Amino acid sequence: MKPSEPSQTALIIARQRAAHQVLDHGSILNDPFAMKILREDEKDVLQFANAHPLASIGRLCTTARSRIAEDALSGAVERGVRQIVILGAGLDTFALRNPHFARQIRIYEVDHPETQAWKRQRLAEAQLALPPWLILVPVDFERDEMGEKLVPAGFQQDSPAFFTWLGVVPYLTQDDIGRTLDYMSSIQNSEVVFDYLEPPEAFSEELRQVEKERTEQLEKIGERSASRFEPAGIAAILRSHGFCAIEDVNFQEIASRFGRAVQGLAPGHAGVHVVHAKH
Repeated sequence: MKPSEPSQTALIIARQRAAHQVLDHGSILNDPFAMKILREDEKDVLQFANAHPLASIGRLCTTARSRIAEDALSGAVERGVRQIVILGAGLDTFALRNPHFARQIRIYEVDHPETQAWKRQRLAEAQLALPPWLILVPVDFERDEMGEKLVPAGFQQDSPAFFTWLGVVPYLTQDDIGRTLDYMSSIQNSEVVFDYLEPPEAFSEELRQVEKERTEQLEKIGERSASRFEPAGIAAILRSHGFCAIEDVNFQEIASRFGRAVQGLAPGHAGVHVVHAKH
């Protein structure tokens, strides 16, 4: 992302979530706040959603990964986890929709200061108050140590935590990914859900071209796609950080499980994976 600007990818993801509510009636991820926090007209969201015939695949992946993460999070809460950390939260609305408020969980949204200021502005414009269980933690990932920012915000490093890390890993270097996993693995009984991309060869020909154009556009706005992984490689990295019980959901499984819920889903294969791992 460019200095002094919010993340453009966060805006794209927010538009995909909103389009899912309008076109697919929230059938994968029911989010009554998606349009409110976006602050865009329905016709603009539909124009975005229909701008490319393969955009429906992006809508599927964005909503499915959130659904997988939130289902896994529910299981963690049942097991007693009371700290949720959302890394690269963007305009995520889970804290507004929090189904676990009676369990007294605390949700820490970690994001770049500019993106977080933008979110605060969107919430204020939509007249949506920050819920009492939400703590916003501004972190410049290139300069700040995450723990040094989380702990002063009230995060308990000696208690279990559930991390969601969606739409972030492909933009990080392997060193940055390793540092983040180091921190997560320092938390006892931590869990994480994140997504990653396989190399372009794993995409269908049509999506490979879309991915190439998308990468070029991202580079123009300073959000370079940096890391791709084979499934065996990501599993080895996780195990080296002490994570086990690794569930890796590939694109075929995502399409099989959720594809029927997306209106006009285009054919094609994306090398997208969603991983749930426990430490």
